[in-house]
Amino acid sequence: SRSMHDCAASFTRSGPFYRCAAIGVAGSLAALAGCASPDAASTNVRGEGDQFAPALVLSGAPADAAVGGMRSPTAGYQARPLVPAADGVRWSDVKMAIRNVAEHNFLGVQSIVATDALVTAAIVSADGQRGSVRVTKGAAGEIAAQVQLGTFPDSKVDGAFTQEFDREMRRLGALAQPQA
Repeated sequence: SRSMHDCAASFTRSGPFYRCAAIGVAGSLAALAGCASPDAASTNVRGEGDQFAPALVLSGAPADAAVGGMRSPTAGYQARPLVPAADGVRWSDVKMAIRNVAEHNFLGVQSIVATDALVTAAIVSADGQRGSVRVTKGAAGEIAAQVQLGTFPDSKVDGAFTQEFDREMRRLGALAQPQA
């Protein structure tokens, strides 16, 4: 039987090379009673549920170096900073904004077709009426939406969807994401 410290260490490491016999709630019970299985990095015995038998056993500094290498970024990799949209809105958020506003208004999004400068969504209302949302990206990067939610235009309903779409685009644009 291994010590509680050894068992706890195998729980804190992640990945397929470190495991205890129990998982989840049973794993926390095993931590109290001690682990029954050896650490997978120190044996080449195939554990229950392992898809592949271990072909390499590492211990000590080589094991730490292997785990460190798996967790570190590739040499020379420059992570892009997470920032909000420069102009308050991002073209990449258009499809998500349409889906979010449609869901909020109990409308179904049947399909979305996107190109570099046009996103067209087919909308279906609860009563079966079909409509569309067409969002275009201008030469200067401006984003404009044209909405017709039913068979016949309704400026009040269509205008409310457009206003919610604009608000949702600004909300999504405020979220920090990597910039392209």
